[in-house]
Amino acid sequence: MKAGGKMNNSFENITPDSLTGALFAVEGIGDACTILNGPTGCKFYHSAISDSQILRNPGYDPLEHLEINHFGQPRIPCTYLDSQDYIFGSGEKLSRIFKSTLESAAKKKYRLIGVINSPGAALIGDDIEQFLDSTIRKPAEEKLRGIPCFSLENTGFSDSFGVGFQKAMIKILETLPMNERNAKPKTVNLLGLTIYQKYYRQNYKTIKKLLELCGIEVIAAPGAGDTTTILSKIPEAALDVIIYPEYAREIALYLETQFGISYICLDEGPPIGFDSIKAFILQICRALNADPNKAIECIEQSRARAFMFLSRFSSLLGLPKGAFFSIKAESSTSYALTKWLCTYLGMIPAAISMNNEIDSIFAEKLKTFLDTINYPEALNNSVIETPTHILLGDGNTILELKNKGQKFCGIEIALPALGYLDITEKTLFGDQGALFLLEQILNGLRYVL
Repeated sequence: MKAGGKMNNSFENITPDSLTGALFAVEGIGDACTILNGPTGCKFYHSAISDSQILRNPGYDPLEHLEINHFGQPRIPCTYLDSQDYIFGSGEKLSRIFKSTLESAAKKKYRLIGVINSPGAALIGDDIEQFLDSTIRKPAEEKLRGIPCFSLENTGFSDSFGVGFQKAMIKILETLPMNERNAKPKTVNLLGLTIYQKYYRQNYKTIKKLLELCGIEVIAAPGAGDTTTILSKIPEAALDVIIYPEYAREIALYLETQFGISYICLDEGPPIGFDSIKAFILQICRALNADPNKAIECIEQSRARAFMFLSRFSSLLGLPKGAFFSIKAESSTSYALTKWLCTYLGMIPAAISMNNEIDSIFAEKLKTFLDTINYPEALNNSVIETPTHILLGDGNTILELKNKGQKFCGIEIALPALGYLDITEKTLFGDQGALFLLEQILNGLRYVL
């Protein structure tokens, strides 16, 4: 409690860091097991989010997961370090959890095991690679050998989600057996998708569907649920496409160095909004000499549908033109959304807050665009303190603004979420994503203004 009775802003501390990024890099592999070397307090949130993003069981019964390291959760077994382990080392607990995981690997169909140190565990100094050698790489029983495994002893401490995600993903790609480099024409890998993104699964499907209309095949999207078998085909792609540079630039550089795969970063950011998705299709088709016409036709059909609703809505209420919006997101997402909302819908930026994931190129593009439309102050305004009609961000930011008593419509575009059950699959990407966001905005404005 601050002086004068004003409470501290606890929501600002709920920010995914490099440990979260590393854990979800491994959890984003469809047949991988993530072992957390750390206290139980570092486990529960990450395990719950992973299980909710990738549903593997029809029910949820904690009694099905009674293994000593699972604590009633299906994902991310943990060594549950305590004070004694920080003094005498965690070797005994590491050996036990490695053996237990390996014994259940066949039943649970693990094809990769990743061991991630919590920041505190990284200070102990245990030789995790030695334990992996003796218990997983070279166990006494020959039938247990052969599962690729790796350890990440330092995720970056207080670095951002993107730093930890890319560190772990590069470790994964170094560890997995890969096919020989044999580039197939008109094929791509999609880089920067993670299971910690809102609607990641349908975003991935949407991109694949649009690229298929262009005759382009997606080989893999590391971190978005693909299995180790699919990831082994990464060297077969003709091109790497960076969807989110905040989570993929280092991965793209690694793949270029290791396998000679060239890469492109999207000029208009992730494919959010009609103009951005059209630019996405055209840029990739130019790079691969593919035909974009079928995909463009699909986008234009959705744009025509949007026009019908926009025209009627605008003639009755004069909106959404002139309505205010605020954004809290990555720099690339903030740029794509801001440009679309301003140029397509005629909305006005009230406040834009880039979270810890900042790409310098898109941060500068966003600044330049705001200067061009004479709203540079939006980057300096607080998302929480500035009145707005529409807020696009994570659930915690939306809840924080609601606690301020403001009247607005919150649209979740990122995690953490407020708990809404998304039974119907939704997407933020492509023409269908544009229609979904437009639906949310128009319906939200009806109750705000």
